[in-house]
Amino acid sequence: MIVGLLADVAKQKSVLPAAVVRAIDALQKLDLSKVEAGRYELEGDKLFYLIQDVETRSFDESKSEAHHNYADIQIPLTGAERYGFSLPQANLKATEDRLESGDIAFYPAPANEFFMDIEPGAFAVFMPKELHRPCLAVKEKSKIRKAVVKIHTSLLGL
Repeated sequence: MIVGLLADVAKQKSVLPAAVVRAIDALQKLDLSKVEAGRYELEGDKLFYLIQDVETRSFDESKSEAHHNYADIQIPLTGAERYGFSLPQANLKATEDRLESGDIAFYPAPANEFFMDIEPGAFAVFMPKELHRPCLAVKEKSKIRKAVVKIHTSLLGL
């Protein structure tokens, strides 16, 4: 997992994966408040982003998830969002496995899960197989807009 501020990406180019930098640079050139919800390609199926208008959820309404072929850059655009995070756990079995059809599997609450709040202007990168629980309400449920960038493992050297 990587956490940072969008304003610092230019200063951190030497330590961030190149695909992360390319994706964030591309999004910073857009007015994402005017982009309709949906999927948009940056580099075909290898690097694309989703604009999502979602309602945050309570812990009980959410599930941890993981992807195997893509990393996620989660970027809240309006409103804060809480994320759960845990390293991959080999003994944790998926409750819903859609890895082949949609590169996502859902899991019960993992051991040693920790939580962080991300506000607009910040981002979090969840690498493939890292467990993460997005869209959690910080205080109370609210509607937020977010961008989720998907980066294929081949662009990360994985």
